[in-house]
Amino acid sequence: MNQDIDLHVIARLDDHEGAVADLYSCELFYNDDGSIHGRHVSCSWEFVPAAPGSPGSLDALDEALTAAGYTRTGEWRRKTTSSGAVRYFTVATIRIEDI
Repeated sequence: MNQDIDLHVIARLDDHEGAVADLYSCELFYNDDGSIHGRHVSCSWEFVPAAPGSPGSLDALDEALTAAGYTRTGEWRRKTTSSGAVRYFTVATIRIEDI
């Protein structure tokens, strides 16, 4: 049996170091009608770097995530952190086999 894992994704883009996606597992909360109400980020899952030499872009990061077996299920949203760093946020899933 396979299981889909829901993930919160935070992208760091850097022209010199490339792009990296930090992935966090999360628990979904649902409304009474079955729609997703929100997510609770629970723990770090892994990080996925874009291919070496690729531009520090969301497109390069999307390619790396897809190659690693992830499916992005939301649009990228740009946010500036309290420290002034620009990050991009989205959600994704990966299907894993039960052990």
